[in-house]
Amino acid sequence: MSPKNWNLQLCNQLNNMKKEPKVFENYPLWIVFITVLQNLIIYAAGAYLLFKIWLIWGIIYILYILFLEIYTRKEGCVSCCYYNKRCAFGRGKIAGLLFKKEDPQKFCKKQVTFLKLIPHILVFLIPVVAGVFLLIQSFNWIILILTLIPVFSWFVGNQLVYGKLACPHCAQGRICCPANAFFGKKNE
Repeated sequence: MSPKNWNLQLCNQLNNMKKEPKVFENYPLWIVFITVLQNLIIYAAGAYLLFKIWLIWGIIYILYILFLEIYTRKEGCVSCCYYNKRCAFGRGKIAGLLFKKEDPQKFCKKQVTFLKLIPHILVFLIPVVAGVFLLIQSFNWIILILTLIPVFSWFVGNQLVYGKLACPHCAQGRICCPANAFFGKKNE
């Protein structure tokens, strides 16, 4: 066999040996820590910016986040295969404490639409709008940084969290995932 053919055969074998990412039954705590920290940083930045505008807006924002977090667990987590387990976002364990388990087939029948994403987008968008409003009134470096945190998180943090830490290792994504279907990714 010529060196060129041998090299080509070796490359083909190496490509075939690429390992699928490990699927976690319970995600490592460090991944949960990073994903929860990312959310808490966005929530804190948003709350700070809204409290700077008016106390009531800050309280409404925090109540909105609490409602959305509970709603997400009630509507999605109760039929996910990570129910009462440690998913990448720590939600499965919390759902197991708060709500009764539902039929796993229900998860596969869910559909993600842009309309259903709007409440989640608002968690990111509201602090940005509040920050811009405050910056127009008076420039402040802290306000600028807090305004950029959700933007950075949305465009960079989410790529890391969903693209590297969460989705590639998700058992539910291998079964069926409405978010994968919406974003054009195949379920494995």
